[in-house]
Amino acid sequence: MILKNPIVMKQLIKENRFEELKQKLNNSNSELKIYHLILRILNNEKIEEEDYGFEANQYQEEFLEGLDLYKAFSNSTISHEQIKVYTSVLVHLVFKMGGFIRLMADTAMNKGVYLSDLGDVYRVNPEIRNELQLFIELLKDKNEIKAIANVAAAKAQISNSIGNLLERHEIGEDMLQFAQSYEVVGQTEMASKIYSGIMNDFGCESVKLSSGSFPEISYVDTRSQEEIVVFEKAKTRFENLTAELDQNINRVHIDKDENANKLVEESHSKEKVIKGSNYTTDQSESTGLFSRIIKFLKKN
Repeated sequence: MILKNPIVMKQLIKENRFEELKQKLNNSNSELKIYHLILRILNNEKIEEEDYGFEANQYQEEFLEGLDLYKAFSNSTISHEQIKVYTSVLVHLVFKMGGFIRLMADTAMNKGVYLSDLGDVYRVNPEIRNELQLFIELLKDKNEIKAIANVAAAKAQISNSIGNLLERHEIGEDMLQFAQSYEVVGQTEMASKIYSGIMNDFGCESVKLSSGSFPEISYVDTRSQEEIVVFEKAKTRFENLTAELDQNINRVHIDKDENANKLVEESHSKEKVIKGSNYTTDQSESTGLFSRIIKFLKKN
């Protein structure tokens, strides 16, 4: 659930009435730690990471509420140092949130289910990705390139964790942003590895599976236009970083070839039959996973 901070708080920030805001924060009975941290920031208290105190099962709520206030602070007269401290707090929270969601997704996948199947136990708010992107745009205005890299990494983690709910190109676009942000901060080796991974994931399957015995054959390309764009962007950036040129292969897009269209439809039908016959989820394992996640959340 997206928490809505009291309108009066944002109004006080908008009007730069920080003393009154501090009183509101001090009197807040909310369990969210972000209010307490904002109060300490406004009081110019020194804050260490170990002071944050965020709880894993409230990472999403803390971030959504914290970002809502961050938007207001970005248009206020809060000092440069105070907004930098607040930025660091939110970036730390985002990074922890991304890692936690990824851990939950991996735990679920190890039991043969998606994280989205466990909504009664732990649910990823669908607005998280949009709000993370908004945070990135706000950080761009401040030229916070290291913070952008950390938030972009967390967003990519989350997108991969709920990949079954997204279009493939959406995940690819987040991975591109992740790689580009690392490139900007000078992590070119890591960026090139990410670009290479994107190329592998979004390359034409027919080309990858081909033996190369008949190079004159035009291969069938089943990707959407958005997926092709993701691949080409990653390829361009990878080549710019490594100066390694990929082999040019003549591709035929499915939308432009009726015979290719029929071939792919037949392939997809066979693939569905294979998946339907081999994939089953054991109910007892799912139940055990629920218990493990509940225990994990309580510990954190």
